[in-house]
Amino acid sequence: MNRCTEEVFEDHLNLRREGKLEEDLKRNYAEEVVLLTSNSNLQGHDAIRYSARKLREQLPDGHFEYVAKQVRGNFALLIWRAKSSRFDAVEGADSFVIEDGKIRLQTIHYGLVKDHSRNL
Repeated sequence: MNRCTEEVFEDHLNLRREGKLEEDLKRNYAEEVVLLTSNSNLQGHDAIRYSARKLREQLPDGHFEYVAKQVRGNFALLIWRAKSSRFDAVEGADSFVIEDGKIRLQTIHYGLVKDHSRNL
């Protein structure tokens, strides 16, 4: 039995909060998932691994806040922001197409800023 869009979306978010990337890939992502960002157009689980690694490098010890979530039919949207010792992420937006219980497409966009009020 396939899970609905909201179930896949929430499972994805929970596993990411727990740092369980490989479990997230296995349970929630199609093997041929497409990942689109402002500077990449990639496909497959390795694309998601690459993106997660890049985010960890940009936002080490990142504290993420989910600002808003929307689900309609096969589509989901996450608005987020994050703070870390290196950068803060602003205006984060991930969109998803979820079909047959798997994420088939993910788009990611966010901006990075340095918080100059902190001693880094």
